[in-house]
Amino acid sequence: MPAKRSYHHGNLREALVAAALKELAAEGLEKFSLRNVARRAKVSAPAVYRHFTDKDDLIVAVALECAERMNAAMAAAIAAAPADPLEGFREVGIAIVSFAVAHPEHYRVISLPDLAARTPVAHREQERAWYEAQKLALAEAQRRGLISDVPLDDLLLTADSAINGLARSIIDGKLGAVDEARAKDLAIRVTHVLGYGFTPRATPPRDPRA
Repeated sequence: MPAKRSYHHGNLREALVAAALKELAAEGLEKFSLRNVARRAKVSAPAVYRHFTDKDDLIVAVALECAERMNAAMAAAIAAAPADPLEGFREVGIAIVSFAVAHPEHYRVISLPDLAARTPVAHREQERAWYEAQKLALAEAQRRGLISDVPLDDLLLTADSAINGLARSIIDGKLGAVDEARAKDLAIRVTHVLGYGFTPRATPPRDPRA
């Protein structure tokens, strides 16, 4: 009866994707099973095949939804950021942390090894183009003297490690109870330190929250 009711109302596919998201966030790819997804969605196991051919097909649907949500958050951050490339780069980092706190299950699933490879090729190419555009913007900022002349790959690795390390620490509870406002504040502070650097300077850093 639950399976028929969900299907009748046309929301079975959405319910299965939502259940699969929870299952992946909790169990990872290795322990992921359609039976457990059906249990979470409160439908019979055969009901899953009304919308998905197999386990991989459902995982692809979840991967795509997670990627689209994350990309939308980053695109919105870039659109609202100042023209300064460094500030735009910082805003992306802040958006990632905010996204993780607002959607921890999506963030956990995005972080799963090998999940990105399951998104459609066209989507991966779009993400790669976006990444290269960001890299070119940072290179131009270096040329203009706005960012120190360190290898861009090292810069991106450092930023990625700091931002995703902060996001993971928050959603894993390592920093105690952190709401969305507090998470954004922490991200602002971390990205400010990344942008300013550790080398002593004659002018003290401004308060990024001012």
